[in-house]
Amino acid sequence: MRPSQRVGIKDVARTAGVSIGTVSNVLNHPEVVSPPTRSLVMSVVDSLSYVRLAGARQLRGNASSQLLALYGVDVTDPRDASLAAGVEQAAEDAGLGVLMCGGGRETGRMRHDVALLASYQVRGVIVATFAETERTVAACTERGMACVVAGQGLAAADTCSVTVDDHTGGRVAAAHLIAQGHRSVVVVGDPGSGPMMRQRYRGAMECLKESRNGAVRVTELATEGTSVGAGRDAGQRLLGVVPRPTAVLCFHDLLTLGLMQALHEAGIRVPHDVAVAGYEDLAFAAASVVPLTSVRRPAHTMGMRAGRLLIEHTAQDAHEHVHEVLTPELVVRRSTLSIPA
Repeated sequence: MRPSQRVGIKDVARTAGVSIGTVSNVLNHPEVVSPPTRSLVMSVVDSLSYVRLAGARQLRGNASSQLLALYGVDVTDPRDASLAAGVEQAAEDAGLGVLMCGGGRETGRMRHDVALLASYQVRGVIVATFAETERTVAACTERGMACVVAGQGLAAADTCSVTVDDHTGGRVAAAHLIAQGHRSVVVVGDPGSGPMMRQRYRGAMECLKESRNGAVRVTELATEGTSVGAGRDAGQRLLGVVPRPTAVLCFHDLLTLGLMQALHEAGIRVPHDVAVAGYEDLAFAAASVVPLTSVRRPAHTMGMRAGRLLIEHTAQDAHEHVHEVLTPELVVRRSTLSIPA
């Protein structure tokens, strides 16, 4: 095959030693193909730089594309839904559309998804923070697609990013509890779940340990994930902490919701018996029976800024990469405004 000749699906099938139908299934219906075969075909797709021109009829070159791609989001997660709404607003303001791709949690699936985005010749990709963020950015870059990372700053990455100063967010939440007079605090979260959670954890722990030369007693309750169920489990364990702490800081509002359910079932009142603070300021925080104090992470603004950066990036021949850091805001509500007598 001559270098100037475009790679076709027949070339992929011949190199991989499979049928054209198998290659088609890998690209369009990967769930029906065994993982070993899927990995083999995708490795050939990558090595041959095969791009399926599904969107070629309407798109001619990234800068002229009418589509942005948003990758790695879970629209059932309120944070991701807000991020997506911000990206959509930026796209709408520019007369563009958004192609949303949830993103697989395994490398094989991710590379398939990136190949699919390349086939539509999207203007560029906004990559939301998840376990495969760095590998996704690398895969997009290999295929010549511009990227902006939303939610995580990547060291030495040749791409723009918009993130939130979660370290400061953790400190602000902890400082609020200290200012309310609490000297026994439980922190609840999964510090191993990702960089955002680790930053919140470190910021809060630094503040608590610095206060009055360590006069605040801190108990850590680690969770597996950030679900409501994980919060309920943490709440059950909290009941066994003696003496009972006067305040709890959860590093995700879903954890807070589950924890408050467990406390309510045990007859422990919030905030009269124990104050509770969360993180994210999801929609239910203000609407809860006991309105929840929470750190508001500006996900919508982050999505909007990421979208605008991607549009600016792809509209210019020369572009200096920008790394924006947004400041979270503590929203104080009734769940932390009373302390034990």
